[in-house]
Amino acid sequence: MSQDVQDMFGRIAKRYDTANRVLSAGQDTRWRKRALRMLSGDQLCILDLACGTFDLSIDALSIGKASNVHGADFCAPMLHAGKSKRESKSISACAGDGMQLPYADASFDAVVMAYGWRNIDDPKQCLAELVRVLKPNGQIMILEFFKPTHWWPRLFYGTFGRFIFPLIGGLISGDASAYRYLRTSIQGFYSCQEAEEALNCCGYHNIKWQSFFGGISHAVSATVKEND
Repeated sequence: MSQDVQDMFGRIAKRYDTANRVLSAGQDTRWRKRALRMLSGDQLCILDLACGTFDLSIDALSIGKASNVHGADFCAPMLHAGKSKRESKSISACAGDGMQLPYADASFDAVVMAYGWRNIDDPKQCLAELVRVLKPNGQIMILEFFKPTHWWPRLFYGTFGRFIFPLIGGLISGDASAYRYLRTSIQGFYSCQEAEEALNCCGYHNIKWQSFFGGISHAVSATVKEND
């Protein structure tokens, strides 16, 4: 992860949650819970990668998908901003690189990630690293903004994403450049088809998709293939 991107997230950490609620019109919470329900089973030991301020971790506990959550993020100020939210909850936290995680092999039943995959320098290497830390038949769920290929998401990102995100995000966080980066990072990331190809290549199967708001956001779940 480039230092510039890491520093950018550090600058907006204190107002990150507020900006998310406003820019999504409060839909981000609903999207996260729907995405988490794509995981099979309950009371799982979960890694929340790119956990930010722990919203996804808290949701996983609240709906019973997790018994305990380990949060990892490359941005220490983001972890600090969410510290009070995880108090008295079964959530641990550490700074970590999504391509070289500080966990033993086969540590987790599932890995979840919300809007962090496109910020990792090598998304495919990240998928391979998740295979390492997952138990046999472990699951992943990734909620993300993928590169749009249809007219409505393209229109949305070409208008709202180009002008409104930086304006409102800048007013809330004091850093409009962070919300210009949002659109740029989406345009440079995988499409849904490319993401599925990467998942297949890295040893995942049983790939399932959900779309939100007409394809503005997507969630994908998959299972690690058993070794022959």
